[in-house]
Amino acid sequence: MTWLADLRSSALIGTGRHAVPPPAPVIGIRPPAGLAPEELLLDQAALADVVSRAARRPDAPDAPGIPDPAPADATPQAAGEAARLLDLLLNQPPVGQELRTRLVADWLQFAADSGLSVPHRLLPALLTLAEARPAVAAQLFPAIGSRGRWLQELLSTASGAAPPAPADWSGLKAADAATELEQLRRSDPAAARDRLAEHWDSISAKERAAHLGILGTGLGPDDEVLLERALDDKAKTVRDAASALLDRLPASARAQRMAARLTALLRVKGLLRKQFEIDLPPDPDPAAVRDGIAPLPRTGEPNRLGRLDTIIRGAPLDVWTSVSGRSPAATLAMLDREPRVVESIFTAAALRSDAEWARPLLDLRADPRLLGCLPADEREAALLRHINSGALQPMALAGLLRDAPRPWGLTLANAVVELLAAKGGGYLAELVAPFLPLALPREAAAQCQRLLQQSDDNAARRRVFRDVVQYHSFRQSLTEAFR
Repeated sequence: MTWLADLRSSALIGTGRHAVPPPAPVIGIRPPAGLAPEELLLDQAALADVVSRAARRPDAPDAPGIPDPAPADATPQAAGEAARLLDLLLNQPPVGQELRTRLVADWLQFAADSGLSVPHRLLPALLTLAEARPAVAAQLFPAIGSRGRWLQELLSTASGAAPPAPADWSGLKAADAATELEQLRRSDPAAARDRLAEHWDSISAKERAAHLGILGTGLGPDDEVLLERALDDKAKTVRDAASALLDRLPASARAQRMAARLTALLRVKGLLRKQFEIDLPPDPDPAAVRDGIAPLPRTGEPNRLGRLDTIIRGAPLDVWTSVSGRSPAATLAMLDREPRVVESIFTAAALRSDAEWARPLLDLRADPRLLGCLPADEREAALLRHINSGALQPMALAGLLRDAPRPWGLTLANAVVELLAAKGGGYLAELVAPFLPLALPREAAAQCQRLLQQSDDNAARRRVFRDVVQYHSFRQSLTEAFR
């Protein structure tokens, strides 16, 4: 029996029943004298571990599997305070996860603008964060340099990243085909549309409807041919999906057909105060049913108001101004007794991002869908009007603020901070906490600092003001570090 085997036996059955063997003479080491059997066993076990490791021969390298060394990186690495701040953000972040993500992205942008790269020792931690945070991943280049790109490719290979999806969908699951189509639609809308048209007859109705929805990204006039084809599909879900997309194309053939139907329903009446008189649609013919207007039900009364909604959503909005002979604002004034019709016009304007109609509609009420239709320089003014009116509830206001372009102008920022500081502003503070530090300009941080120093028993308000101050303080440190 060898020394190692004897040693294992002593450990297994105990030193009382099996004496600890002395080391093999070839090792040239004697155990210390006077040790208890248990201590001698532990001493020998440590020695056996060292000997076993030292005697192990390395495996022969697999030449094809050895990665090429990293190429030389000529971009100078950030050092000093800039490197220290990135290390802090990656390994001991002083802020919450959302602010950390934004600050790391800011650091990468500062580095790129300064012609510097991420310190090589911090690349593993940065790439790990980027895997979970798309906002960081979007800012990696060029700040990670050639060394970072090399490491990123190495990590991707080691993790067994999935190869690109094949163009042939026959071997793909429905979810995988949808993912492939989404990616292709973002990079090449025409190729995605052609891919869907190519596989149209070989996929299920459920898949056709789902894949049509993907065309909503980058939707344009060139998609009309495929959408018209979908209007003839046997499945109602597919026809409905096509109709919903065509609602967004006011210059399409279907929109012109809807315009003819709507024009036939509209009349202007009144001498001193003109109003619209709107007839309900007649029972639809096959062409109208094809365009998405509900057919006659098998039982019960038809939903004629629903049919009118469908026609209004599908027709160009200039039908209304053509019939009235007035501007969109004056035309809406002629519909003040038709709230349901106005609601359908709200929907149509939002679907088409129609700024000409969005302006007068926003004078009627705040609507986040329509604020996004306005040019950036008009959005804040429209939002401020609704804030100053005092008619918005916190939940609705938070949604509008979340979608406003960032950073906000100082006028809007001050108005929001005043609302937060007012009595009852704690609930709004909870709602805007995830995005307020990123939305407020640096000039507003000083006001938050002053409010933070005041006595306040509302935890949500204190927390959001603290986050604003921390974010802008850290960002100012980044600005100074890269000077």
